[in-house]
Amino acid sequence: MSKQQIIENLISTDPENKLDIILAFVQFVLLENGEINNLLLSEPSLSGEWMLEEDKAWQDL
Repeated sequence: MSKQQIIENLISTDPENKLDIILAFVQFVLLENGEINNLLLSEPSLSGEWMLEEDKAWQDL
């Protein structure tokens, strides 16, 4: 069985809301611009650091 067939079999029974997530992931992976991929991949880690700094800034107010 080909990888494409395995993927098709796996997603064929998923509910519609999961297909939205799968579609977004596939579009993300297939983006041509590597810089955009790197930026999107780093966003979660940067947001965690941002929130720590934000909390420190507001803790005395």
